[in-house]
Amino acid sequence: MHVAMMLYAGFRLLEVTGPMDVFHEANRLCGATLYEQHLVGPLPGPVLCSNGVAVGTTESLLDLDTSFDIVVVPGSPVISPGREHRELVDWLSDAGRSVRRLASVSNGAFLVARSGLADHRALTTHWRDAQRLSAEYPLVHVMSNQRYVKDGNLYSSCGVSDGMQVALALVREDLGEEFARSIKKSLSRQLG
Repeated sequence: MHVAMMLYAGFRLLEVTGPMDVFHEANRLCGATLYEQHLVGPLPGPVLCSNGVAVGTTESLLDLDTSFDIVVVPGSPVISPGREHRELVDWLSDAGRSVRRLASVSNGAFLVARSGLADHRALTTHWRDAQRLSAEYPLVHVMSNQRYVKDGNLYSSCGVSDGMQVALALVREDLGEEFARSIKKSLSRQLG
């Protein structure tokens, strides 16, 4: 399965690396590459995240020829209203409709909502952003009291650790409950 981790200026690095570690651990425990991860940025080259680290892309939105089974949109310490990150939002509006599963972490939900892919669907975000998300996107059913929400092929989570829970839910759907539990246990030992 092809997994796209969407990068944009100011994204929160932990909201990318947490889910990536879940998919990587699934590959490691299986002994095969079940989840082929791609770091997709607006342009070729490094993308500066919120803590100042530059992360190199493996593909850019300009030259994508891979269709993705899973797309993960991380949040940022600040996502302002308006047309910021237009390349990503435009790509989501178009190609996102054919993605098998789309996930947002924290306030990455704003970019998914801006693309129109969450209209008339349930979406969650960090509690500090829930009221604003609801006000700016009235067609989105904001679930402010839930850490993780699934609505069809749309997944969303409240924060960094919940982003890992979304990735585990995706793996659980693919490989079963017992395998997802083994990933969680393995990661807990490594982080412990």
